[in-house]
Amino acid sequence: MHSRDAAAKVLLRPYQAKALGQIVACRDRGLKRVLAVLPTGTGKTTLFSALIGQLYKETKASTLVLAHRRELLEQAAARIALQNPKLRVDIEANLKERPSKQQVLVGSVQTLGREDTTRLGDWRPGCLIIDEAHHAAADSYQNAMRLAGSYDENCFTVGVTATPHRMDNRPLHGEEEAIFEEVAFTYTLKEAIADGWLADLRGYRVATGVDLSRVRIVHGDYSSKQLQDAVNTESRNRTALENWQNIAQDRKTIVFCTGVEHAKAVAEMFRESGIRAESVDGSMRPEERRNIMNRFATGRTQVLANVEIATEGFDVPDVGCVLLLRPTKSWALFCQMIGRGLRVLPNTIEGVPDASARREKIRNSGKADCLVIDVVDNGKRSAAPKPEKEEEKPSLSAVVGLPEDFDLEGHTLLEAMQKWDQLDPRAQALLFRRNINFDDLDSSLTAVDILAELTPPEEIIGVSRNAWMKVGDGRYLLACGSSKQEGHRMAAIEEDALGFYHLMVTSASRDPLEFELGRDVADAFRRADRRIKDIWPFTSGLTMSNTGWRNGNVSNEQKEELRTLGVEETVLAMLDTAGQAWTLLELKKRELANRL
Repeated sequence: MHSRDAAAKVLLRPYQAKALGQIVACRDRGLKRVLAVLPTGTGKTTLFSALIGQLYKETKASTLVLAHRRELLEQAAARIALQNPKLRVDIEANLKERPSKQQVLVGSVQTLGREDTTRLGDWRPGCLIIDEAHHAAADSYQNAMRLAGSYDENCFTVGVTATPHRMDNRPLHGEEEAIFEEVAFTYTLKEAIADGWLADLRGYRVATGVDLSRVRIVHGDYSSKQLQDAVNTESRNRTALENWQNIAQDRKTIVFCTGVEHAKAVAEMFRESGIRAESVDGSMRPEERRNIMNRFATGRTQVLANVEIATEGFDVPDVGCVLLLRPTKSWALFCQMIGRGLRVLPNTIEGVPDASARREKIRNSGKADCLVIDVVDNGKRSAAPKPEKEEEKPSLSAVVGLPEDFDLEGHTLLEAMQKWDQLDPRAQALLFRRNINFDDLDSSLTAVDILAELTPPEEIIGVSRNAWMKVGDGRYLLACGSSKQEGHRMAAIEEDALGFYHLMVTSASRDPLEFELGRDVADAFRRADRRIKDIWPFTSGLTMSNTGWRNGNVSNEQKEELRTLGVEETVLAMLDTAGQAWTLLELKKRELANRL
């Protein structure tokens, strides 16, 4: 039995308190099945323990907590009891009889998810908590949810997970027949790191020549057997070991492998190099598995190669490196794997109210960050047709909203996010179409800014058919080409200090003409387009954004001409279309003419 003093010490963090409030608000709105999404290491168990206590206080609702591993059951029961010392917390497997008046029952999906189970008897909870709810689509979970009353409006159901995707990447919410009606609360990994609640992750990508294009996709992820056959090679394992030795040889490390044989081979290779390493998998006896995990937790083993063991409920805060040798298309699995390195060391940030102070405490602790070494293979399927909207594959950068192929090159997520957030949204959108590295980002900014100018701004889409460029706040340019009589024709729309738009029409051989366009931006573009057509009636083939030649490839002639005008190679490499190249040529020629 825990004392009241112990319970009082469990104070909710600000985001946990907000999550609790929003979950209760969903219940008050009449919702029956909601999801809470929080990264690994941010205290999901603490959150639902507080929810259990509040619901019981308000309505005397009993609660069933559903998990799928014995370790998770015991952890959950201990935490709930700590935070709610007045509630009786039972583990279903420990009961000699069926539950009758239980206040909180923690049960396994293996037992309660059987289609014909009678284990609950007549007892029904007023609330169901589903831990690691990305598994909720499985038949066993669905059986347990029906048994508890999740679908007949008798039981308020809350799922908690680190990702709103199922293991097969289908969403858990937002669809007509989705398992959960709404996401009650989301706290992102980006927010948790920036707020100083989790360790920063330092990313490295290691490319291999392994071809995954022939590995079958089953339920949204690679076939386990075929994947192990493809990646469990001497050369790939050796590449991973050598990179680990160069980057992380002093760090406690979890290695995620594709299968039992792969984990054994990797552990053996590490041991042959003089590193204390073991492998662990679900086929081992529970006692053997516990002993291996205990040796790793206490530091007697430095490297643990595992197969689907250290993904959920595995809490070893001093893990300093995560080595990803298991390719996956599953967001749920990827988030679980990197989550093993997110926790900060105990007694590092407790009682520190300020985010910057917490980040500083972490940087000065024995675990300043966690290294993530992602071994990346070739998984492209060149023979298959590309889907209209290709699903973004999980990667360390994509988890925090960066492009999926963004290479951190040893920098941290926080460093990348801070630099990324300084970019103009148009520049960010353009970089999502590029394979770009952290160290290339600064040198690419000029190119990105130029390319952003060559892309029609959002405010004129559906308003003007011309290829206007936004070259500043309230300033737009339209290159109108040249003729034998008149060179370097250019139109500009500018907004003055009072919010009025003006059209300026210039060329190398005429004095500037100015026209007032009014204050409405859409009307200003329409009036400007008509005026330009009146002045230069035969330029539409050059100015219209949907002409066929504009969407063609950049020609070698255009590249050579741009080089002679001083355009850098980084800019040339980022040009997408002939239309962009032509517009840039017109601008450079105009600049040159003005200097002469």
